[in-house]
Amino acid sequence: MANLNNSIIARGMTRSGKIVVADKPLFDDHRLRKNGKGSHREALREAITFANFVETHDVYIHKAMELGTTPYNLAITDWFGAPQVLEIDVDRWTGEVGQIIRVKARDNVRVARVSVVIRDSNENALESGEAVPSAEDNAWWNYTTQSHINMTPFPTVEAIAEDLPGNTGSFAIS
Repeated sequence: MANLNNSIIARGMTRSGKIVVADKPLFDDHRLRKNGKGSHREALREAITFANFVETHDVYIHKAMELGTTPYNLAITDWFGAPQVLEIDVDRWTGEVGQIIRVKARDNVRVARVSVVIRDSNENALESGEAVPSAEDNAWWNYTTQSHINMTPFPTVEAIAEDLPGNTGSFAIS
C-alpha cells in the first residue's frame, strides 16, 4: 500500500517487498479524463476484464517474467497506460514516392501498430498509412511514402502509436 506524503512524491512498498519512490504517476489515467463519462470503478472493471482475457497470452507472460510481476498486473497497467511516440525521423525524406519516414515508439508492453498521417499547411490529409516494424530495432517503425509531397512549406507529419489494449499516443512535427 502506498503512503502519499504529498501530491508530488509517492512512496510505498509492493507485495514482493520492493520499495517504490516516484515523482510522477506510475500510469496515465487518460481513459478517465477522455470522455468524462466513466467512473474510476467502471474503468477498473474494464481493465480487469481485459487482464482476465490476456493474462495467458505469451506477450504478457514473457514481459511479466522479465519485469518480475504477474501477467495479470502487467495487463492492468497496460490498460491504463498509453504508448508514446518518441521521435519522427524525416532526415532521408525529400517528398518523393517510396522513401522511408522512421518513427520511434514505446509502450510498457508492446506497440501493436503505428500509423502516419502527412498533412499540408491547411491540415488537409495528403497521405496516410501503416508503418511496419523495423528489422534492426523493435522501437523503430518504417513508413514508406506512397505519393509525391510538396515540401514547401514543410508538411505536418504525425505518427500515432497504438498498444495492445487500444490506447493511442501521437506526436507531430511540422
